[in-house]
Amino acid sequence: MRKSGARSSSRPAIDAGADATSDLGEQLQRKSEHLRLLAEVVRTANSLLEPDAVIGYIMDRVQQLVKAEAWSLLLVDESDGHLYFREALGNKAGPLKEIRIPPGQGIAGAVATTGSPMVVNDTGACPQFNPEPDRLTSFKTRSLLAAPLKHQDRILGVVEILNKSEGDFTEADLETVQLFLEPAAIALRNAQLFERTQQLTLVDDLTQLYNSRYLFQALAHEMGMGRRYGFPVAVLFLDLDGFKLVNDLNGHLVGSATLKVVAAILKAGVRSVDIVARYGGDEFTLILPNTGAEGALVVAERLRSDIETFNYVPRLGVAIKLSASFGVAVFPDHGDDPQALIQKADKAMYAVKAAGKNAVAVFSEESA
Repeated sequence: MRKSGARSSSRPAIDAGADATSDLGEQLQRKSEHLRLLAEVVRTANSLLEPDAVIGYIMDRVQQLVKAEAWSLLLVDESDGHLYFREALGNKAGPLKEIRIPPGQGIAGAVATTGSPMVVNDTGACPQFNPEPDRLTSFKTRSLLAAPLKHQDRILGVVEILNKSEGDFTEADLETVQLFLEPAAIALRNAQLFERTQQLTLVDDLTQLYNSRYLFQALAHEMGMGRRYGFPVAVLFLDLDGFKLVNDLNGHLVGSATLKVVAAILKAGVRSVDIVARYGGDEFTLILPNTGAEGALVVAERLRSDIETFNYVPRLGVAIKLSASFGVAVFPDHGDDPQALIQKADKAMYAVKAAGKNAVAVFSEESA
């Protein structure tokens, strides 16, 4: 009887030991996977020197780490602390580029302000949830994991994962995402610093606008985004009317100052996501992402009026008469090649010049 009792009493201990061994094995396997992931991120991300490439890698890897319906990366605008959608993956992500989130607003804003992640498995019960992105995209966010992209004490942005495919977001999901984001943030910051060094060769010395070299790179990128998410990209090409007379009557110093003022007018008249470049001489080019012909005409007409009615005397010390002729071309309606699109906007501008100047026109075959 004692032998039988001994056997009976030892059975639970064996089961407990097996469970403990199984748990330990799972922990070791998870840690091993984390170390493998960490090594991969450090090796891959730090070999990429362009922010776009790093961002693409981050978003691609996040999809694999936690299966979900949609993902997004918001970056912090260093000028005002607002968040903007730098990348978003999902079939309704296009309109998100229009959104700017003030510091502390919504879940992403709270994560960016505090530097602490948030896991929300029922957005309907979360008072911090901001429904505006859902309204714009007709998407329904049910659950959300948001983690900061942090380099040292600087918050670079926030990664959001929406609607986990199976079950709720867990602490293990958060741990995996955070482990990945630590080296990814270092790689992104290094790429941003490298890009800033490179951009010193991409900025016009006089106006501090981008130059034509950057213009073609940026347009190729925006057209790629438009192709991917199905939104148009508009190009405005403008030439100043009467600029030669300004130079002839007032000298080149006033002419140079005039170009600086026009650059400021253009920058002030567009969105932060729009790109303004000095093409050369008194010609300027603007890229308007997610903008069709109708919207581009509205922007061009407003800028044309701003240039014509601006009071130049306080800035230049002399009274000048200045206007501008604008041409508009839109991807994909007028082409899918950056150089061809700019040329078509240029042709539309010359059609305006030929018709009397100081107006706006969209490219058509008649203007070619």
